[in-house]
Amino acid sequence: MSVSVRWGPEKRVLPAMTISVTEYFETRKDDRKKETRYLNVINKDSCTSCQSCATVCPVDCIYEVPGNLPGQSYHQIDTSRCIGCQMCYRSPNDSSDFYTLTICPWNAIDMLHNPNVSPDKESVFAPYWKGTDGTPPFPKLEEYGYQLFIEGQCYLPASRQDLIDVVTWFTKPSWLFSEDGETVAIAELVANEDGYAKFVATPDGRALLDCVYSEWKRIFMD
Repeated sequence: MSVSVRWGPEKRVLPAMTISVTEYFETRKDDRKKETRYLNVINKDSCTSCQSCATVCPVDCIYEVPGNLPGQSYHQIDTSRCIGCQMCYRSPNDSSDFYTLTICPWNAIDMLHNPNVSPDKESVFAPYWKGTDGTPPFPKLEEYGYQLFIEGQCYLPASRQDLIDVVTWFTKPSWLFSEDGETVAIAELVANEDGYAKFVATPDGRALLDCVYSEWKRIFMD
C-alpha cells in the first residue's frame, strides 16, 4: 500500500505504510504458489516498528501489531505467504559480491530454512510428543513453533482452518516437559476474531520451546 501526495505541479509517491494486524487479515489473500526455501521471522522484543522491512516486502506479508503503550508496537511476518526473497533481511552491497545486513537496523529478523521443503528424518518436536491421538504434522509445527519460540505468539488467518488445525496440536497437553514424564500444552488459543486466530505460548510451553530450539538451524548472514 502506497500513499500519493501532490506537492505543487508534481505528484510524489511516498513509501508504503504498514497496516495493522486486523486490517491485514481482513484483506489477506493466499497468493503464494508453493513452499519457499527460506522463511523470515521477526523477534518482536527487538523490533521497533521502524517499517524498514515492510516497505521493501514485495508481497506485503508484513503487518503491524499495535502495542498497549506508545512506542511498543512491533511487526510480524505471515510465514504462510512469505516467499523467502530475503529483501527484508539483507540487500546486496554495491561494492562487493557479498550480502550485508542493511534493511533491519535492529537485527530483529531471523532467516530460517523452511522445514516444510526439506524436513529432517526426525523432527525436533518428535521426542517431546507423547500423545496417542495421531502423529502431528511435524514440519509445519516447526515453522509455527519457531514463531511461538521467538515471539511468544502466532497469528493465523481465520479463513485457513488447515493452518489453525496445525497449530492446535500445540494446545494439546501431551508435550513432554520434565524427566519424570510430566506433559503440558505448548500454546493456547486466546482469540479467533477480527479475521484471525491468535495463539499464545503458555509459560511452560515457552520454557519447553527454549529447549526444543536451543540448537535449531537458523541462518545468520550479517
